[in-house]
Amino acid sequence: MRCECETLFLRVSFGLWLAGFGACGAAFAQTQSPPASLEQPVANYNPAVANHDIEVGKFYLDKGDLDGAIGRFKDAMRYKPNFAEPRLLLGQVYEKKNDPATAIDYYQQYLKILPHARDSKKVRERIARLQEQIAKDKAAPSGSGKSL
Repeated sequence: MRCECETLFLRVSFGLWLAGFGACGAAFAQTQSPPASLEQPVANYNPAVANHDIEVGKFYLDKGDLDGAIGRFKDAMRYKPNFAEPRLLLGQVYEKKNDPATAIDYYQQYLKILPHARDSKKVRERIARLQEQIAKDKAAPSGSGKSL
C-alpha cells in the first residue's frame, strides 16, 4: 500500500499534468489557420517522405512517365525545402521534355544549394550547353522561307 505522501505527490503531479494540457489546448485553439491565398499548404519538414518521393519519382522517370516524376520531385522539395537532389532530377526531366529554360532554372537551384558538389562541373557544362541551344533556337528562322 502506498504511503500518504506518495499518493499526494501523484495527485498533485497528475493535476499539474492535466493543467498543462489545458493550457496547451487553449493555445492550440487560438492558432490561426494558414491564409487562404496560398495555392498549396506548406508541408511539414519530413525527410523520410522526401526520400520516398525521390525513389518513386526515379521509378516514374525510368518508366518514361515524366509528368509523374515531376510531381514526385516537387513533392520532395515541399517536404525537404533545401533538398538538392530533386532539383537536379527536375533539370534532367525538363531537359528530356525539351524545355531548356526550366531545366536551367532547376540546375541553377541545385548549384545554389550545392555549389561544390562532385558533379557541379558537369551541371555547369549542361547549363552552358542548354544556353547555347536556347540561343540557336532564337537565331533560327521560324519559317522555312520557301514560298509556293
